[in-house]
Amino acid sequence: MSIHKYVVREQDGLWEVRLDDRLVSGHPTRTEAVGVAEVLAHGAVARGGRAKILAATMDGVAVEISLREPQTSM
Repeated sequence: MSIHKYVVREQDGLWEVRLDDRLVSGHPTRTEAVGVAEVLAHGAVARGGRAKILAATMDGVAVEISLREPQTSM
C-alpha cells in the first residue's frame, strides 16, 4: 500500500500543500497550510490509507510533522 505524502512548502509568498507533487491548496501562512495538510492526511487514514506530512523549513530542509489526533466537538 502506498503512502500519501503531503508536502507543505513556500513558493512565491504562498504556502502550498502538495499531494504526491500535485498542488492541492495554497494559503497565506504556514500554519494554515499545515492545518489543511493534517485534515487531508486524516481523511486518507480514515479511508484505510497511510499518510505523512513533510514541511519545508526556511532553510529548505524538510521535516516530518506528526499527525495529531483530530479534535472532537462536545
